[in-house]
Amino acid sequence: MKLLRPLPLLLIALALAACDPAGPVSASSAAPVAVTLGPAGYGELKLGMTPEQAQATGLISEPAGSAGTACGRYAYLKGAASNGTEGRLFFSKKLGLAAIYGYAGISTPEGVGIGASYGQLHAAYPEWKPVDGGEHDGRGLVAVPGNPAAVYRIEVYGGRVVQVAVQAKDQDCYE
Repeated sequence: MKLLRPLPLLLIALALAACDPAGPVSASSAAPVAVTLGPAGYGELKLGMTPEQAQATGLISEPAGSAGTACGRYAYLKGAASNGTEGRLFFSKKLGLAAIYGYAGISTPEGVGIGASYGQLHAAYPEWKPVDGGEHDGRGLVAVPGNPAAVYRIEVYGGRVVQVAVQAKDQDCYE
């Protein structure tokens, strides 16, 4: 009979948990939300933000570079290698956050990221084509679904995506 004594305590604990206005906590409510590159930016980072607004999100390194040139200010997404263009953000003097480059593990909402095959890219964005004369390899721009003011800049070499960025359609940093 000693085994039955804890039962009332368990029932009371379950009843109190059921009265919690926040509701029960489940494993699925604690699951992280996947952050994608686009259509407006990356998570809380939005195209057009000032370097200070972008830094306030906590998602980037401290902006560096010269504010005197069109896109001399830059930063990196936290978790990026902080060299080259992977994970790099470019700030335009005129436009604010003008481009966000992804790194391995980050993809567009349509599932295209570094390492995706040309076939996966073409299935997601059939209108993508390289602007520098290649048939399947090179860099190309494609409209961002849901944001007419932005484009994806995607580079493919050897049949694989090697770079993906979301940028302002009228960015003034390069190309």
